[in-house]
Amino acid sequence: MPGSLQAWYGLRELEALGEREASLRGEVAVAKLTRLSPLVHADHGRSVAARLSFSRAADSRVAMALSFQVTLSLVCQRCLGAVEYRLDETVKWLIAESSSTAATAPDESELLVLGSDKLRPVDLLEDELIVSLPLVPRHGSIDECGPLAQNLKHVLQSQDSELASRSSKFS
Repeated sequence: MPGSLQAWYGLRELEALGEREASLRGEVAVAKLTRLSPLVHADHGRSVAARLSFSRAADSRVAMALSFQVTLSLVCQRCLGAVEYRLDETVKWLIAESSSTAATAPDESELLVLGSDKLRPVDLLEDELIVSLPLVPRHGSIDECGPLAQNLKHVLQSQDSELASRSSKFS
């Protein structure tokens, strides 16, 4: 049986991995994640460290836990420069064969209905990375931003002081 994040797994193969409490590990280059790479500032030499662990849940369904770590370079929406964003997360699923057998999942797990489809762990990883990104990436403060935001900060401060001096003339 293949043991890669890049391989395709059917329900029976996933059940076998759950029975053995197996784990799949690997590093995936950000540049190879074609849906994620356009969302990052630069992906040169960056890779995601990932681990997918399988087990059996109390109700005998296959349980999966995906853990991943990466630092991505995103585009700061304040200065348009690079901002580093660290992701270190774990997501849990219970696999169901069909929506009728799915019922519910415990609070800490999501439900993944597989049916007759196959699962490719690297695609699941890429999905989780995309939904983990901030909607508006930016530096923690404007002082960390590049020259574009710093110039804007100075322009706004000079406008504020000019408005303050004008209002003091009229009072």
